[in-house]
Amino acid sequence: MSEHLLTVAAAGFLVLTAAGTAAVSAQEAAPDTTAVPVYQADEVVVTASRYRSDVHLSHTNLPQVEIRRRQSAQDLPLLLQDIPGVFAYSDAGNGIGYTYLKIRGFDQRRVGVLVNGIPLNDPEDHQVYWVDLPDLASSLQDVQVQRGVSNGVGGVTAIGGTINLVTDVLGEEPEGRATLEAGSWGTSRRVVRYQTGELGRGLSTGLRLSQLASDGYRARSGSEQWAVFWSGRWRHGHHRLQANVYTGHELTHHAWDPAPASVLAVDRRFNPETYWNAVDDFRQPHYELHWEFDLAPDLLLRNSVYTIHGEGFYENFRGDRDAASFSLDAYRPDLYQPGDEVDLVRTKSVRKDQTGWVPSLQWSHPGGRLVAGGDAYRFHSDHWGDVLSAGAGTGGEALTPDQIPGGLKYYAYTGDKDAWSLYLNERWEFVPGLTLLADLQYQHREYDFLQADVGNFSGAARSAYSVAHDFLNPKGGLFWQTPWRVAGSEIGLYGHAGVTHREPADSDYWDAWGGPDELGRAPLFAHGEVVRDGEGAPLYVEWSGPLLDEEKVVNWEGGVAVRAQDLSVTVNGYWMDFTNEIVPTGVYDPDRGYLRANAQKALHRGVELGLRWRPHPDHQLSVGASRSWNEYDSFSYATSDTTRDDFSGNPIALFPDILMSAAWTSEVGAATCGLRLRHVGRQYLDNTGDEGRTIDGSTVVDLSVSLDLGRAGAHALAGLDAHLRILNLLDEAYETAGYHDPWYDSDGENMYIPGAPRSFLAGVDYDF
Repeated sequence: MSEHLLTVAAAGFLVLTAAGTAAVSAQEAAPDTTAVPVYQADEVVVTASRYRSDVHLSHTNLPQVEIRRRQSAQDLPLLLQDIPGVFAYSDAGNGIGYTYLKIRGFDQRRVGVLVNGIPLNDPEDHQVYWVDLPDLASSLQDVQVQRGVSNGVGGVTAIGGTINLVTDVLGEEPEGRATLEAGSWGTSRRVVRYQTGELGRGLSTGLRLSQLASDGYRARSGSEQWAVFWSGRWRHGHHRLQANVYTGHELTHHAWDPAPASVLAVDRRFNPETYWNAVDDFRQPHYELHWEFDLAPDLLLRNSVYTIHGEGFYENFRGDRDAASFSLDAYRPDLYQPGDEVDLVRTKSVRKDQTGWVPSLQWSHPGGRLVAGGDAYRFHSDHWGDVLSAGAGTGGEALTPDQIPGGLKYYAYTGDKDAWSLYLNERWEFVPGLTLLADLQYQHREYDFLQADVGNFSGAARSAYSVAHDFLNPKGGLFWQTPWRVAGSEIGLYGHAGVTHREPADSDYWDAWGGPDELGRAPLFAHGEVVRDGEGAPLYVEWSGPLLDEEKVVNWEGGVAVRAQDLSVTVNGYWMDFTNEIVPTGVYDPDRGYLRANAQKALHRGVELGLRWRPHPDHQLSVGASRSWNEYDSFSYATSDTTRDDFSGNPIALFPDILMSAAWTSEVGAATCGLRLRHVGRQYLDNTGDEGRTIDGSTVVDLSVSLDLGRAGAHALAGLDAHLRILNLLDEAYETAGYHDPWYDSDGENMYIPGAPRSFLAGVDYDF
């Protein structure tokens, strides 16, 4: 079944033909609405943060038909790996549970994610928790991945790139889909989605329910996830109103910690976490309301308001810990002294609330359009920890859960963030074929931190600080649709330059071996002043002068596109000059991940290739590849009062140097077959440049087959599609992430997260 986009031939409108047969390939030039509507049926999708495919090359579009072709129980980041410069992996090894995505080697904290123009990155730690929104791909209309410093629309800070998600468009006719899928390591997926079509008086609605489960490839890495997505729409005259409510709940076993290489050589499934109830339990409901109003034929007002609520906890075991650090001596001095070392079980909990507004006004003028807008949000978080049970101390008696129902709270702190941004974004074809792109963004970020008076966190043992950042981010470029033709192919050229900044995340403000949950740890600030009450007693220490600076990057892009009826080739290069890039130090903390410091000067360079060739209507080759060079121009930091490590000239840790995906797809009657090869190059595990401290390159081959049973002759089964995916067909043993532990087993060792061996996913989709 083909999917069509209505062709609109008017000034400022992007002209597309049927998906899969477009002169510009679907992957490289699917719907884009930087400034203009793109029509599907009678619905208008306006996403001002998107690029038009005819004026920018460093991006890739995935329409819904392509998303559905790739979709499986694996999480959304794994479905984007065919895009140049994109790399994804999971803790459990099989793409389910906690998953992570990098663009150009930059982790999720520097990749902006937007859902319907609303930022998804956590305001406090900048992360994206895909695990909290299971099976989100089932509710996506399309995805655009922008690489590099992207425009200021949407308010997110994007250095590696931006992932722009648009959820389902509600159609005019009723439709539904049911999915059942099962696979290796107890993996299962069940999905039901339905749209009512037009109900009358401009009303329509849709609902999706999903349930996913897996034991995980690694030992004790299982997960259970549930999700719901509801959308309702009302249209009347020049007004369009849409509400979206979506949420999920995840229960995931801990598989965060990499395993020693020597242990993986014997047991590839080894997980260092052995506590039986080491679980992660979170939910994150999202509420969105979008209103569009046509003020005039050339003037569109859009307002989006949203609120996101997140809450949950994780539980784990800690052995031989100081009783005072968990406030046990404060609560039960009869049982514990400060120097006692005890085994204990604790939970760390969080509750977060974010409410925001995203307005924009778009003016379509001769030759282009101007968008003015911004975003604003308020954010509040509560963090706390509880001891659920503890072994015996000096008093000779252990604490059991029955003795401390609900646990003993041993720390608590709050984080508050106010942020807003303003932008102007212009696209103007000032002479035929030559288009100007200009973007000016101003950002304000303000974050306040305060430790609560809990347990031993009292008086001068408490910390507080406030940090504020103001950034001006200009960007601009030119696109030239040349008059040249080579063998019938159109040729386009572009150049782009941009500046952006990113403030440190909350965890960046703490030292190498402790965070705000550890007694006696001070944040990384130059000055501290004790704040006292009216009687002179210390309340807390107010810190100022942060030792970690914000990042600044100047990004240069340039490229060429050659496009014909059955061939699309894009080649672009980038050069990114960083000042104060926040990079891993090579030190790893199990509670906080890879610890970071400012690199004074760093350089990222690369070349990216996108190719799609259709030699026959039933066969297609797609290639996405990148080669990058990432190194420190100048990076040194003090490791003690007398020593300083200098890594200038060394490669930057955890940036894959080569990424390549090649996929061949063929339609044979009612069957569709696909063969995909993915190669990930070497990654350094620390900043020393030591060749022995790397993740070796790997190549993984996947095979997929799907069969439309109705087209195959089983008319009673019309609408039923069966599919089989064999992942890692050649059974490659490979690793995806890790670090080097210089103290492990005295001599040091590489620690790795392994990828899964050969596995399968099989299922059926029924459209009704």
